[in-house]
Order: sequence, then structure tokens, then C-alpha cells
Amino acid sequence: MRQENIHKLEKILGSGNCQVDPDIRRQHSCSKTALPDAVVYPESSQQVAEVLQVAGKEGIPVVPWGAGTMARRGLLPLAGGLVINLTRMNKIIEYDYENMTAYVEAGIPLGELQKTLRTHNLYWPVEPVEPDTCTVGGCIAAGASGPSKLGYGDVKFHILGLEVVLPTGEIIRTGGKTVKNVQDYDNTRFLAGSWGALGIITKAMLKLRPVPEKETTVFLPFKQLADAIAAARLIRNDTLPVALELLDGAAIAVLARAGWKPDGKGPGVLVAYNGFREQVDTQVDYVKKQFPAAAILEGEAAAAAWQARRQLFPVFAGESGAILASVAVPFTALEAFLTRACDELDRSRKGAALVAHFGNGHVHIFLDEAPSAYAGVEETVNRLATLAGDLGGLLVVDNIDDLTLTRRWVEARGRAVMELLSRLKAAFDPQRIMAPNSKVLAYVIDNSRAAS
Repeated sequence: MRQENIHKLEKILGSGNCQVDPDIRRQHSCSKTALPDAVVYPESSQQVAEVLQVAGKEGIPVVPWGAGTMARRGLLPLAGGLVINLTRMNKIIEYDYENMTAYVEAGIPLGELQKTLRTHNLYWPVEPVEPDTCTVGGCIAAGASGPSKLGYGDVKFHILGLEVVLPTGEIIRTGGKTVKNVQDYDNTRFLAGSWGALGIITKAMLKLRPVPEKETTVFLPFKQLADAIAAARLIRNDTLPVALELLDGAAIAVLARAGWKPDGKGPGVLVAYNGFREQVDTQVDYVKKQFPAAAILEGEAAAAAWQARRQLFPVFAGESGAILASVAVPFTALEAFLTRACDELDRSRKGAALVAHFGNGHVHIFLDEAPSAYAGVEETVNRLATLAGDLGGLLVVDNIDDLTLTRRWVEARGRAVMELLSRLKAAFDPQRIMAPNSKVLAYVIDNSRAAS
């Protein structure tokens, strides 16, 4: 980036809000070597708009950034360009507890917001894996919902409107405070989950819920994976939990290193219930009757279990790193995938752990190999991807640069879909400056250019 452009940004933001220090740039990168040229910290939507006007005019690539907890899953390394860090836009603009809504800036940490909401016995029912550090805007942009997605649905269900700065510098607002606020296309939910590739979310109108009267966690230990799967299926179908996590024996062992030591060394099932007291008590009593060895956790004990679950991947990865694969299959195919995937991992003799958001058919596979050494596990991953595809699902690898698997499932949707995505991108972002390293769109755009 030319020094002239740095000066333009400093004039808009102030010199302290435009950083070129290598350490700061490294903190805002998905790679140790490919760094942005600068990191800027706007304090208003207008400043974001002015920064994007400069970037568009000069053709400077731009990546929006919250806490960075999800960035590596959706973005490839970006060499050069500009990162827009939104964490200084962290105000609660309006907290309307009677209408059960909150209008907030995108950079507010989710944990801080939840503490404020609970002063009126409300909360935002979105609990990603990093709830204390992630930002609200980051949750929305990445579609990060966490284990409670089983009970409450996707993050998109809990937003009523957005303010978004388009790559052209225009500011648009979608939705509103009312539940019924769409008369045309549902632009709010279209822009949510777009990883910043179509614009920068700067504010959000959130739909809140009352804090549940009672919350209880149940842990069920097993000796065999098949027994854990059968129990999880029964619990999912008969009791409607808020969250239902199935962990293999390797993942259970990591839980102990993460700060919570469950009974048993084999696979286990971690279940969360919340709601009215009588409802939760009935659900828990049913599980306890079916599985007498179940441990009932409340208060600090439950919090410790879920905190350890959130730390599972970073503890597994350690300092050397690990590969994270994400799989989605129909619920009815989940047992087959889990059983055959475990057999495949055993045959491969690769260190691995497996965790499933069981009720959603979503599986995380941790592979004990640094992302830079992906070639060492690529054959195993390809077999797992083929297995997922044969069962009507898909597999992607979240934290590597290789786009082969992404290409496979994007192409499977048909050429017309790829061309449509490319036209949508061009309509929103004619200069193609926004999140050009978004994993899916990076391939779509490159492919469409090659075709032209």
C-alpha cells in the first residue's frame, strides 16, 4: 500500500487508529508470513464508509475483523491490503427490554453484552465456542451459533436488522425492531453469514429471550462408541435438549487437560437443558431413569464442563497446531458416518479426536498434524470427504489454504450457481475489494475470471 494511502487513512481516523506495526499486523493475519499492510480502527460507521471509499478508489483489498476467533475458518491468508478492526465500535446503542431487543455496534464482545442484558433477565441465545471474546458482528458474519444451535437455531434467527457499509461506501439498513419487517427480499439474513465478502456489518438489531428459569447439564459416560451414539439418539428424539454433544474417547481425554475431568475414559455425551423448572426436571429425570450412571451438573460444575468443551480444539492443537475438519451429514446418516469415520481414523493411525453437535448432524474432526503439514493427512481427509459425500453430506477443512475440497462441493452445485455467486459479488462489490480471500468466493471469482 502506498504511503499516500496511509496518510489518507490517518486523516480519516487519526494516526493512532491506523497501525502499520508488524506485531499488530501479525495479530490480524491468518498466516505468519502473509500480512496486511495496515490495520485501522474506525469508531463510527461513517469512518468505515470513508475508509472503504479510499480502498475502492485505490483497489485496496479489505478484510473486516472482530476478535479474529473465526477468521481462519472462512478466510485464506491475505498478503497486503487493509484490515478493518471493529472492536472500537463497541457500544450498546439501545437496550429496549420491554420489546426484548438490543441495537448494538458490531464490535461489542458477546460476553460483555450478555452481562448487560441479564440485568433485565434477558440474553441473546447465541453461544459460539468463544463466547467471552468473540464480537457480535463476528458471530453474525461467520454464522457462528455454537452447540445451542440445536435448541435455538442459527444466529440468523436472532437478528431483526443490520446496518451494513457496502464496498462503495454507501450505508444501508435492513429490517427493524419489529418481528415482521420484510416486504421484499430478506436482506438481513442474506448478508448475515457472508464473511464480510459483500459488506461490513457495523450495527445489529438483536432479538432477545428471557433467561431460562433453570439450566442443567447432564454428562453420560460410556465404554463403547455405539452405546454413546444410541444414547444420544434417544436423548435427541425424546427430550429435546438445547445442546447435545457426543465426544469420542480421545476428546474426553482432552477435556481433562482443558480443566474438567469427567468420570470415565471412554466416549461420552454432554447434554444441556434449560427452560421452566418443571420442564427441565422432567427431562433430566427421564435421562437419569434411562441412564443411571448419568452425572447431573449445575452451577459452577456445569460451567466448568462447557468451558472445557470450548477449549477442546486449542488444547488438542497445542503450540504446534492441528487440522480441523468439519462435516455435515443428514441426522439419519450420522451414526454411519461416526462409526465408519472412527474406523478410518483407526486404520490411518493418525492422532485424532472427534466431537459431534449430535442433534444437527455436524461433526468436528481434530487431526494431530500442523496445518502446514496437511499433505501428511490429505489421503485420510479425502477418504472421510468421500464417506461424507456418499452419505449425502460434505466435508471441509477449516484451517488450511488448500481449496480442493471447497472446489469439489461448490462445483457439485452446478456452473450456474457459481456464475450467479460471481454476479452477486460484482453487484455488491464492483471493485472486488471486500474479503477477496473468503474461501468459497475466492475460488468462484478466480474460476469466473479464468472462464472469461
